[in-house]
Amino acid sequence: MAIYLDTSVLVSAFVEDDHSDAVAAFLADAPDVIISRWAEAEFSSALGVRCRARTLDDGQKREAETIFDGWQSGQTRLRVDDHDLILCRRLIREGGQLRTPDALHLALVVRHGHALATLDQQLARAARSSGVMVIDL
Repeated sequence: MAIYLDTSVLVSAFVEDDHSDAVAAFLADAPDVIISRWAEAEFSSALGVRCRARTLDDGQKREAETIFDGWQSGQTRLRVDDHDLILCRRLIREGGQLRTPDALHLALVVRHGHALATLDQQLARAARSSGVMVIDL
């Protein structure tokens, strides 16, 4: 079974933080990981947030983006389609606890039947409630 990496995992993989060692160890042993174009876009947004918060400078951001670009070019990606957006809205309406970005990650893994690797405990709970196998890092 492939393991979908949400943005929290991707950021910790490419920007040093409290979770980076655990994520690196996981990725070293993870046999089949996948991402989405959505995760790629949110990755860049998350780096921008860190720059605005001054926890990352422009040089670090550029370096992380460059390394990520090289890594992600060889990864399998899930495409977002209308079914994902419809399920995303349903997950938000029914659960009420997920932010739209997290609900979209969850919709993708539900539709494709993949496991989810995340650092976000709220997303992990929602995923488990939806029958998704979760890898907590």
